[in-house]
Amino acid sequence: MTIDKTKLQKLLWAEAASYRTDCADWKRNTEALQDFLGEKTVEEVALELLAENGRLKAECEIFAETTMGQESMIAELTRDAERYRWLQHGHSGYIEVVEWIGPHATGMTGDDLDALVDTAMSKAVQP
Repeated sequence: MTIDKTKLQKLLWAEAASYRTDCADWKRNTEALQDFLGEKTVEEVALELLAENGRLKAECEIFAETTMGQESMIAELTRDAERYRWLQHGHSGYIEVVEWIGPHATGMTGDDLDALVDTAMSKAVQP
């Protein structure tokens, strides 16, 4: 639904306030609200807004479900980036990363390399 919700809210509050106080402005406020709504009744607009809220709630729930677990993935990627930056900027005085090429030699990779870099980072002097 495309309706200026801020303007609708102001008109509804003016209508409610003038009605409750039996104010002389009540008729004018009612007419302003009716002009704003056009052919729709307040009840129709309320039903449309409730339906819109339901759709938005469902979208939020879907978004929440699809983003669950993202925090742990972000933390893991951040840690990987910290390791790379630490190696890239020459702070790896405690270890030397060597790539072995050959049929009988293997380089340190994966979790073993991560653990080695993490240990060296923890021993390094922080700037």
